[in-house]
Amino acid sequence: MAWDRDLFYDAHPRAEAAFAARLDESLAPRDPSVLLQVVRELGLRPDSRVVDVGCGEGVHAFRLATHFGFRVLGIDPVQRHLDLAREARRDLAPDIASRVSFERGAATHVPVADSSMDLVWCRDVMVHVAHPEDAYAELARVLRPGGYAVGYQVVATDLLPREEAEWLFGVMGVVPAATDPAVLDRAIADAGLEVVDTLDLASEWGEWSEEHEGRASRALLHLARLLRRPERYRAEFGDEAYELMLGDCRWHVYRMEGKLAGRVDVLRRPDRG
Repeated sequence: MAWDRDLFYDAHPRAEAAFAARLDESLAPRDPSVLLQVVRELGLRPDSRVVDVGCGEGVHAFRLATHFGFRVLGIDPVQRHLDLAREARRDLAPDIASRVSFERGAATHVPVADSSMDLVWCRDVMVHVAHPEDAYAELARVLRPGGYAVGYQVVATDLLPREEAEWLFGVMGVVPAATDPAVLDRAIADAGLEVVDTLDLASEWGEWSEEHEGRASRALLHLARLLRRPERYRAEFGDEAYELMLGDCRWHVYRMEGKLAGRVDVLRRPDRG
């Protein structure tokens, strides 16, 4: 669209206040609790066996046990995460703590028997997996026939330039192929998993966190300071920490810009019997 002087200086100022007021109205973005609602709608019984792949410090494993009465195994490749999760478990009510355990593992190596899980929970993990096809095959292996997988991750969109993606993914330890929706779709199909639903969250989680916590605007402010005075932060925290913080801030900003988008996959292992 070519620049129009009359539009810029006349028509736009007349509508600007009303337009801005309209933009101040929330579009009612879905928040991260949508994942728990997805699980609730699956209708799994209490005591269902669940594995939380990439459990981190155990937050989601504890929620799954608390909200649904599931027996949850959290797995993670980082020992520090497991140590913190086990420590946090001590503060839980005994009936919840008894339902949650933690072991070393990864998306491509889940330490459970074949066809033994009713649900696989996998959040913010696939972007770090070098071969998504191996991870989805592993999820299919551990699920019982008729069992489900609920996964969330961020994918790249056509708005993310290649040079920006190369820098960001390198800093954040993200595998570029694992952010490609076509690669994920192919890996899911090759694993023999049925797609029950795919939720395109776009920028919704980013919008929600901004509306409730101001997280995106804070990341943008931090990004501006990092770019304006890099020597200050490099000198105090080191080059590696500076790059990681720069990447984290850009991650949140790119998510709001639509360069990155949230995606939820609800998958099912077919019951061939």
